Amino acid sequence: MAKIEATFGPCCFCGAPIKEAGTDPCRLTVETAEAKWQVWFCHGECFRARLATLEDNPDFFEPAHF
Repeated sequence: MAKIEATFGPCCFCGAPIKEAGTDPCRLTVETAEAKWQVWFCHGECFRARLATLEDNPDFFEPAHF
């Protein structure tokens, strides 16, 4: 199987460039039930801002590393 190199560009949420620092860029990998995948990059803060806050468990989706 050929290797695929993934490089990052603009944030998939806000569209702004991402500087390499701390948790940026975050890499979002999505895989379908058929094992097809795709990778997007984003700012850590853009990702966190879009996570749901559950009324019964507000920290359920809190990221572990940032």
